[in-house]
Amino acid sequence: MYHLNKDGFPCESEYSLADEALSATVFTTGNGYMGVRGSAEEYASVRIQGAFVRGFIDEIIEVCEPFADNEYMKKYYLDEDGLKHFDRQESCINLPDFLMVRIEIGGKNFFPWEGKVISWERSLDTHSAELVRRVVWDNGEGAVTEIIFRRFASFACQHLYCQQITVRPIGHDLPVKIISGVDTAVKTGGQIVTEVDACEAEKTDIVLSFHTTNKYRFAASYVIRNKFPEGKMGKPYRESGRIGAVVACDRAREYLFEKMTFVGTQRDTRSDVREWARKTADESFPASYEEARRQHLNVYREYFSAMDVCIEGDTEADGWLRFANYHTAISAPRLDSIHGISAKGLTGERYNQFVWWDCEIYQLPFFLFTAPETAKNTLLYRYHCLEQSRRNAVLAGCKGAKFAFCSSVTGEERVWSYVRHPFLQEHINSDVAYGIINYYDVTFDCEFMRNYGMEMLCEIIRYWMNRVTEQNDRYEILRVTGTDEHHPYVDNDAYTNYCVRYVFMRFLDLSKEFRTDLTEEEARKAEDIAVRLYLPQDESGLIPQFDGYFELSRSLQESGSATLKQFQMKTCGLYHKSQIIKQPDVMLLFTYLNVGADRTHYRENWDYYEKMCETSSSLTLPVHAIASLQNGRILSFYEYFMQTLKVDTDDLFGVAWQGVHSGCLAGGYLCILYGVFGVSVTESGVCFSPNPMPLFRKVSMQMRCKGRRMCLAMEKNRVLITLEEGEPIHVICNGTEKTETDLVDEVVFYA
Repeated sequence: MYHLNKDGFPCESEYSLADEALSATVFTTGNGYMGVRGSAEEYASVRIQGAFVRGFIDEIIEVCEPFADNEYMKKYYLDEDGLKHFDRQESCINLPDFLMVRIEIGGKNFFPWEGKVISWERSLDTHSAELVRRVVWDNGEGAVTEIIFRRFASFACQHLYCQQITVRPIGHDLPVKIISGVDTAVKTGGQIVTEVDACEAEKTDIVLSFHTTNKYRFAASYVIRNKFPEGKMGKPYRESGRIGAVVACDRAREYLFEKMTFVGTQRDTRSDVREWARKTADESFPASYEEARRQHLNVYREYFSAMDVCIEGDTEADGWLRFANYHTAISAPRLDSIHGISAKGLTGERYNQFVWWDCEIYQLPFFLFTAPETAKNTLLYRYHCLEQSRRNAVLAGCKGAKFAFCSSVTGEERVWSYVRHPFLQEHINSDVAYGIINYYDVTFDCEFMRNYGMEMLCEIIRYWMNRVTEQNDRYEILRVTGTDEHHPYVDNDAYTNYCVRYVFMRFLDLSKEFRTDLTEEEARKAEDIAVRLYLPQDESGLIPQFDGYFELSRSLQESGSATLKQFQMKTCGLYHKSQIIKQPDVMLLFTYLNVGADRTHYRENWDYYEKMCETSSSLTLPVHAIASLQNGRILSFYEYFMQTLKVDTDDLFGVAWQGVHSGCLAGGYLCILYGVFGVSVTESGVCFSPNPMPLFRKVSMQMRCKGRRMCLAMEKNRVLITLEEGEPIHVICNGTEKTETDLVDEVVFYA
């Protein structure tokens, strides 16, 4: 259905009523502050429309009726008593739909399912973050009109959303009417949770104020400036929750309509949000759509240029990677730290826009190497949650801080109370710590570590000192769930143990450089745990995913039928009795994380775990792509790589209408950085262990590291590293230290 047009942009060439919700996800526009799904201006319905502002939340009633139809679900997954009492959950809020523009031609509303669509093209210009739709439409009576829709969320002013519509009659002189307004009848989780406070019309401008109606009652306001073509002003439009202004144009000619919407919420100001929005909007509105676009492009192109990867010789890979990077770019908090990066970005309601472990492990690395300030904001969000995380630890009977597995704005644990084992995914506490350490290694931001990072690490260390168990002459971590949710309540989960030990070791190193508030007794125990925490590995070099893993069946005994869709399970089989895993645990230790796994047995572990993984999580795809290339399997890399990029446009998991798979899409860039160029960062410099990719003629990209900006290029097996900005940096190429030629201008070597 989706393809790349002649400019290399994602495109659809026909209207499909059945795919409206999927297209709304794919064609989302945003700027990090807001995300606006690609619903149609003329009409948007439940499941399709969506406008979200980062951190604008409230409680909703969630209707959940899962049924435990086998032992795994009954014993390990569902807390059925909790299910009886569960009803309310925090969620992002779907804001009133400000996109609404209705066009009447000869008294007939333009709707693509009425009359006849003669041609249709909707494309997302990833070079400008602009969504363009070109429609030629017959109103059913032979009157043909071309309508061109353009829109974008401004990177120059994050509160500003801009629309432009051109109406061009073809061979008819029927009158045209344009209606612009807001659809307030939107739903979150199937229920209306916003209420209009006031709606004022000032000539063609509209000021709408509203608030959420449940727990937080957050307020927000729109200031809308309509620039109608010349015509007769009609009465204000009100119908089924839609309100707006109307202009009737009697003569048939080409009409240009522009609409700019200023979005402000209570998270933006301590004063009255309506007055603040009105005043700030007056100072923010550009003179025209084209002027707004110029201002936007100046900021967007500079921001996105650091993320843009060029693949020559494969237009499909090049275009879809740019699409994946675009969606990653608009998912993150560029200018504030009120919230982190959620699993769906700002493209849908699914998972309530909670922040998970994906943020630090799958999404943060993208920004570490492209937009360090954005990466910093995601970690500052965790810092704002630190006090609540201390309270979370007390509730768990531990000292220190316990970061929420499902985290909303406040940092309280928002795991659905009827689900058992996500409460045991305590690896989140080492994931956050790994993110902090990774940020420091890549950016060398000492100020962040002094003011925020070390305090968080200290509290995480305290938590794990309480959580480990000393037995068998070593420390172990018992009764946890790894990232693979098919196997809850396990001992010594490899992913958790390796990450926790690495965090302890690096914390002790950092303690020599930065002050900590650990007592002498705590410091001694931290040193002991760093040495004696158990790292699972058998004599063959294979790493058991957890204690007893290799004794389980290598096949899956199926029982019952699927009733839970949260994790896109292929069956409701008895996973806890099988080695079949949902997503990679062990392979993360070789691909995304550098935590000390024995790489001499990398290939053996990859060969084993690839066959055991059923890939029921999209997070599998980029991990498997990187592992494939690093082990010389070029065709496997290409297949996994393209699946990573097209996970939503090909709807591989059948749920892309809910929002993009943000963590997976961020992996496209990392497939090139980690896989093709083999980048890893040490305390002193950067290592390159590139892997030739003969299916691409040339690959080039930028990378920011330790205050420098470098350009990387690989053509055949020739690698060129050019220092574009910053002081000389120490590099290691294929294990050879370039101490005599620290990177001043460029380094050339062969993969």
